[in-house]
Amino acid sequence: MKNMTASTPVTISDKLEWLEHRYWKFGDEENFDDYLMDLFEVDDEGHRTAEPRFDPLTRETKGLMFLGASDNGKTAFLMRALRVDPVLREFNIAQGGNTLYITVPPEASIKNLAEIILKKTGYTKVHAKLRAADAWELARHRFGVVGIKALVIDECHHIFRPGAGRDIPAAIQALKHIMQSEHRVALIIAGVPGLKDAILSEESGETARRFIEFSMARIRPGSRGAATFGRNFVKSANFLGLQVAEEDALPDRILFAEHGQVGASVGLGKEILRAAISRRRDAITLDAAERVYRKSNAGLDMTPFDSAEWDVVKSELTSIGWGQ
Repeated sequence: MKNMTASTPVTISDKLEWLEHRYWKFGDEENFDDYLMDLFEVDDEGHRTAEPRFDPLTRETKGLMFLGASDNGKTAFLMRALRVDPVLREFNIAQGGNTLYITVPPEASIKNLAEIILKKTGYTKVHAKLRAADAWELARHRFGVVGIKALVIDECHHIFRPGAGRDIPAAIQALKHIMQSEHRVALIIAGVPGLKDAILSEESGETARRFIEFSMARIRPGSRGAATFGRNFVKSANFLGLQVAEEDALPDRILFAEHGQVGASVGLGKEILRAAISRRRDAITLDAAERVYRKSNAGLDMTPFDSAEWDVVKSELTSIGWGQ
């Protein structure tokens, strides 16, 4: 973990703050960077630039659809990717930047999304009676005004929720028009698998075929991702002054408990470390980990943190249908 510094946190508050800001890799980060290579131009040295790929025959840029189950860590993954990217810089009014990151609220309509883009790019004169189509025309114009080269729309599935005042065909068209804007912008949309289904509801399929697809899978037992997660957990624990017994197989138990969901597994792992730090312990025990787990999973006769050997616990839980 390259983010570990020589300055070891000493106080409880410093340790907790350090832990909150840690991003634990799980192996898909390099794969995602490879997908980004297909969205942007490269220079003569083979390095990806911030200039979107542009097809002069169709006058369109490209899109990426980033899919993952709820609680699978999509947002942390995207924010980390943007934070460490060598050429993409998140835009804000004060400092500029070339990448606009938007999170869609659950209640947002397609018009609301355009208004969010306008506000985040510094346009504050939005009239209440402005039509959705006009709002989107203004939004696309703002990309050129402030120098946006990439638009990331997180929780994009929210604009496809059914209900009064919702216009799913218009929402699909709005996404397509971003890639057809005169101001060349690469589009990354992120959401649950239902996002793809919503876009595929367009009979022509014109919008769906403009996206390449990157899906976050669960971390499989014995995989490179599982090994990476385990190293991150143990290194973080040790850096914070906590011992982890190898024979307890705590990382494997955490992944099993959360069915390999990336975000949920990271969340549980950090909560176990947080509990130990707050209580001034010097080691992580199975009993302590189980107490943390049971606080949000009450009523279980047996958990993955049972004190028996991990192979025995895993076999017993599997036999009763755990994870099915």
